[in-house]
Amino acid sequence: MSLPRRVRIYRVKGPSGVRVLGVASGTFHVDSVEGFVRKLAQTDAEVGTVTQAFNSRRVAGVEHLVHASRLAIIAHEGGRGFASSLAIELICWVAAERQIYRAFEKMGVRDGSNDLALVSIGSSVSQVRKAIVKIFEDLGATWDNSLLEMSPEKIPEIRRAFSIAREAELAPIEKIVLERVALLALEK
Repeated sequence: MSLPRRVRIYRVKGPSGVRVLGVASGTFHVDSVEGFVRKLAQTDAEVGTVTQAFNSRRVAGVEHLVHASRLAIIAHEGGRGFASSLAIELICWVAAERQIYRAFEKMGVRDGSNDLALVSIGSSVSQVRKAIVKIFEDLGATWDNSLLEMSPEKIPEIRRAFSIAREAELAPIEKIVLERVALLALEK
């Protein structure tokens, strides 16, 4: 399978029309978070995308990323966001946190080996594929889209990160996380 095909593509409707989301995951070695973020920003500037990385151990499936990304786009384009940039808005929504610092603490990149999920937003499929493939190649990451899926090993980590206690007995963890993300819109 060629590298671009490893990027999952979704189309979401926002206030300014349909946007394309590219989603992929893998293992990255991060020498410095600052350098990693700078590389994402450089790629976005070259390709015309907005890309954010998330701790994949705390991602409750692909639907979590797509749902949160759609709400981030709506909030940002509608002028009701938490942050001045869409990249920061994305991490707030995926983390279901209004506070930027807390969102990065919950979902952000750390120095060392990281299992990360990437979301890249653009106006075309080729654009978001190009951005994600370039990031993986430039940073020497190992593709592993299984990191996007829910697994029994992720459940304790997600429960801790999203403060999920007794409600886990009533509904699947994935649905509870989606609800936490949606409830963020009511806090605004």
